[in-house]
Amino acid sequence: MTGFLPTLKKELFSYLVNPLGYVILLLLYLLRGQEVRSMVLLASRLPFGRDEFQSSYLLTGSTSLFLILVPPILTMRCFAEERRSGSLEVLMTAPVSDLGVVLGKWGAAFAFFVVLWLPSMPILWLLEGESYTGADLFTGPVLSSYLGMFLVGAMFLAIGCFTSSLTDNQLLASLSGMVIIYALLTAPTPLLQLIENARVEGVDDPGIWSSSVRFLTDNVFEPLLQQAFVSDHLARWFGRGLLNSGQIAFYLAGTGAFLFLTMKSLESRRIA
Repeated sequence: MTGFLPTLKKELFSYLVNPLGYVILLLLYLLRGQEVRSMVLLASRLPFGRDEFQSSYLLTGSTSLFLILVPPILTMRCFAEERRSGSLEVLMTAPVSDLGVVLGKWGAAFAFFVVLWLPSMPILWLLEGESYTGADLFTGPVLSSYLGMFLVGAMFLAIGCFTSSLTDNQLLASLSGMVIIYALLTAPTPLLQLIENARVEGVDDPGIWSSSVRFLTDNVFEPLLQQAFVSDHLARWFGRGLLNSGQIAFYLAGTGAFLFLTMKSLESRRIA
């Protein structure tokens, strides 16, 4: 892991002095401010349970937009800019390991991603006051929601690092990452619905739902889609204070897999 700490410090400093990060922060909380204001007004007028409020607070529409756009934007320059400028070749000949460089760049992006979300925590506690919701919020669901958000963010940032390592074009790197992330957030819903429709139609027409197709669907495709159903995990599990070790393992494994692919991408360039 030679080079991890120097890379981490250098990249984190670049995030902190780059105005792009603060523009993202401003836009995020402008959008969230409007959404949270509407939620607080709704909570004051209707019997809006505190469970619903605390789970909805983090998982708003702006959160989905944030998850799709921000990780690829934060990581688009990690390797693409160095490939464009030619500094990647210098880095590849330096006495540092590929693993240390990859983990350092990803770690800095993840640390800044967490920093972007930190202001939302005191805001949530502030909303417990009598002037707002007037409710004591459960700590468990709040903490699990942030845990889920950070696990998802870690994997999406790893995806961004991987796409950045494949090209010297920052725009292409960010767009590729956004496409992959958008697919993870949205694709499981129609595919699971398609499987359910085929299962229902198979009752009337057994020919389209053979035993082999049923076996593959029930034991391979459907479990895989359920495991990769990111939006469902955030809304129905982490947002309600429910932790599933399988889901946590999925995000950790996904993060590790994309970081491994990033490292292999750098190794192939070193060999070339």
